[in-house]
Formats: sequence, structure tokens, C-alpha cells
Amino acid sequence: MVLLLILSLLTCLPDVAWGYVPHEYPAVYTHQIARIFLFFAFLIVLWAIVRNRLHTQKGWRYLSLSLILFIVWNLSVFIGRIAEFLAIVQTIGNTEGWQYFERSIHIERLAYLYYIGRLDFILLNAAMLLFYIGLRELTERAKEGSHVLIPGIVPLLPIIVTEITGNCIFIVLSVMSLHESIKLYRTDRENVMWNYLVWLSASWVLYSLSRSFGHILRHVLIPAGYKELWNFLEPVTGSFNIFALFFVGSVSIFFISVYRSYLKIAEEKMKLQELVAERTQFIEQLERDKIELKELDTMKSAFLATVSHELRTPLNLIIGYTDVLADKIDGPLNEEQEKSLGKVMENSQRLRKLIDDILNISKLQSAKMQLTVEGIALKESIDSALHDFEPLIHQKGLTISVDLPEKLPVVYGDKDKVRHILINLLSNAVKFTHSGGITVTAKLFEQGIKPGEEPQFMEICIGDTGIGMKQEDTDKIFDMFRQIDFTLARQYEGAGLGLSVVKGLVTLHKGAIGVTSVLGKGSTFCFTLPLKKGILAP
Repeated sequence: MVLLLILSLLTCLPDVAWGYVPHEYPAVYTHQIARIFLFFAFLIVLWAIVRNRLHTQKGWRYLSLSLILFIVWNLSVFIGRIAEFLAIVQTIGNTEGWQYFERSIHIERLAYLYYIGRLDFILLNAAMLLFYIGLRELTERAKEGSHVLIPGIVPLLPIIVTEITGNCIFIVLSVMSLHESIKLYRTDRENVMWNYLVWLSASWVLYSLSRSFGHILRHVLIPAGYKELWNFLEPVTGSFNIFALFFVGSVSIFFISVYRSYLKIAEEKMKLQELVAERTQFIEQLERDKIELKELDTMKSAFLATVSHELRTPLNLIIGYTDVLADKIDGPLNEEQEKSLGKVMENSQRLRKLIDDILNISKLQSAKMQLTVEGIALKESIDSALHDFEPLIHQKGLTISVDLPEKLPVVYGDKDKVRHILINLLSNAVKFTHSGGITVTAKLFEQGIKPGEEPQFMEICIGDTGIGMKQEDTDKIFDMFRQIDFTLARQYEGAGLGLSVVKGLVTLHKGAIGVTSVLGKGSTFCFTLPLKKGILAP
């Protein structure tokens, strides 16, 4: 700071005047207007920075200091130009060759007011240096602590005593600031503030280049004897300089709207990050719940399998001894005893069917059920299943209709499990039908088959004229322990497992099952079985 003060005093000495640039171009008044516009633009931006307390944040504190120096620099240049109007400045000496640099000046009055403008490059380069350092801090902050050394620019400050050297340093600092702002922009290309800083840095580069004509090119052309060329270029370069001043001021004044947009976007981004975090936690919780549900489902299946096995053994003993008593091997029975044994046998069979269904469900869910694949004569399997229900069909006065093609192809699957499917569907048809009849049909399943392709599945349908169901309930009946109407569970036997087992067995055969039903008119269940053994290959 002491060195800068000494250099400032040396710059203001009256006999050091070779760096003096008289402003004689016609646009000098517009130049002052541009200075006024830039001054108020900087004040508005400084007000916005202080109002939002940005000057207390890392990176922004240096940018705030640089803005203050820019304001002081702009004011000093403005005062220096005013002094030129108020006091006539005379240049004493020759402007040709090296004598150009031996000139002196004479100021009649307000001399030191004029010399305030001579602080131009000291203030400007110090401000640009702080601007650059602020950008470096913002870059480090954006990279979350990545350490980058600031180049040794400070040792260059002592040579800011001439216009040529000062302007060159200003150009270098502005280009370095532009480079740093681009690096900052690359850390987050969507950040509107980083985009804005690129434009602001670019405007300072443009201004530094516009100043180089009057502060570098002038001191080259005039001593070299090209004063006429300079006189031709001076109005153009002056206008370019004024345009650059207005451009810097215009870009600067956009800070307020850009910062508001930045705050709004940052707030939205924060909300989005919170939503993403919540969603991530929700997904993680779902995964944990999914794992827990799988474990519970495994435990449930193991429990059901264990309990079913434990129940099945004593139940088989009960059924065995009931058969022995019913066959009167241990002695004659009276009529009441026979009725009681009949009820025991009937409920034992119901309980065994329930246990079998539970075992099948647990095997299907744990993927432990295996198929013994073989060719199945479908007509024989249907006739065998119908034979089991003939007494009950005749007892209820129902009719039975079987419509099968003469040349019925062989289907492939597990014979016992296919019979289980038929038994369950026929059992429901007989159970829920009180009048009318039951139909069994089979045909090649040609849905989705392109012309010329052979069917891959056989479709078997079992229809009845029973109580039926609502169309919206047809998707629910294949769920475990599901009864469409709880009153039916008391009126009709069953725990709601049969159709769930049927669907699992059909799916195990790579087939599909569906139902069409009309309430009060009956239902038709259709399922498919493969016509080729390769379809069931693991």
C-alpha cells in the first residue's frame, strides 16, 4: 500500500506529462455521459450486493471490493475530464520522435484536480485484480474446495506508472478474468450467475481493447510520424471506447435481474434436491420393505408347509380309522353311527383338500413345485374328472355336455396337476350351479397366431349356468382366500384357495387362465395347455 501511494504521488507530479492523453475527439461529451451511466450502474449493482449481503460471502467479497474500486476509478476519470474543461491544459514540447516522451504540460488552475485523473490505471488495474481474485475464489468454491494457487500478479503492480504498461496489464488481467469466468461457468453450465460473469468479464475485455487505441496505439503512431493516420483513427477508436463503456454499464446493471433469477433457480434446485432425496429415501425404504416382505413370505410359506405336513399325518390316521369303522371291520354299526361316521369322513376330506391346497400354494410361491412332463390324452383326463362328479351331477339334476374335436391333439404337462386343474374347475361349476348344466369344450387356441403359423396351445373351457358374478369381480377371484361375497363362504364350502392354486398350476404350464361371467346366468373358465413339449423346457 505504501508503494502504491508513492507511485500515485509520482504519477501526479506536474513535470511528468508524457503519458498525458488530450481528449480532443468530438465524442468527448458522449464519453462523459457514458461515465455517468457507468457510475450509476455500478452504484445500483453495489446496492444489490450489499442488500443481499453478498459482500460477506467468499468470492463475492473481492468482487464487492473490485466494484468499489471501479466506482472510484470511474469517478476519478470523470473528475479529470471535468478539469480539462475548466482549466486549459497546454502541452509544451515536440511530438515527433523520442521528443514526444520529453513533453511537459502547463495547467493554469485546478492542476491537482486534473491529476486525480492520472490515478486511472492504478485504480483500474487494482480493481481488475480484485475482480480476478474474486472469480478464482468462486471457482474454488464451485469445485468444493479444490485448491488452485493464484498467480503472482501483485509484484507487477509497481510498474503501473505509464499508460502503455498500465493498459497492457489491464488487458492481461481482463483476459485472465475472462478465462477464470469460463472455468467457473464450466463447473455448472446451467448456473445463470456463472453465465452472467462470463458476459461481464467479456465486456471488460472489450473495454480494455478499446482503451488500447488511445493509450497504446497513440503513443506509437504519433512519435513515429503517423499523426495524420492517428487523426483519422481517433474518432473511430473514441466511439468504440464509448460503446465499450456503455456495454460494460449495461451488462453490469443486469446484475439485479440475473441475481433474482439465480436465487429463484437456486430455490427451485434446492426443492428439487430435497424431492430427489425424499424419493431416494422412499425407494430405499421400498427396497427394505420388499426384502422384509420376501422374508415374511418365505417364513409364511415355510410355516404353512410345516403346519400342513403336521396336520396331514394325524388327519390321514383319522380318515384311515374312519374307513375301517365304516367298513364294519371292528363290528356292526347302527344307523346313527353310520351317519356320524359319514359326517366325519366328509369333513375330513374337506380338511385334507384344504391342506393339499395350502401345500400346493406354498410350493408354487417358493418355486419348489416341479412338473413331470408327458403327453396327455386330454379326452381321457376330462372323462376321468367328470366321472368323479357324476353322482353329484345326477343328484342335483344337472346336465353335462362335452364338445371335443374328433382328432384331439395331445397336450403336454404334468398329468396329475392337469387333473387337479380340471377337478377344481368342475368342482366349482357343480357347487355353484343349481339348475341347467355344465359344458366342457376344447379347441386349438388361435388368438395372436399369424396366418400360416401353427397353434402352440390348446384351450379348454368349463362353463356353467350357476350364480355367476359381476364383471368387476372376475379379476379378484384368483387371489388367495378371496370370496366375492362373504355370505357365500358360509353358504358354500371353500376357503378361497382353489382358483389361486389353479392359476398357479396353469402358469407353471406356461399357459393362461381367464373367466367370463354374467351375474345370475353363469360363468365360463378357460385355460390353455401347450401342444409342444419344448414349450415346457426349463
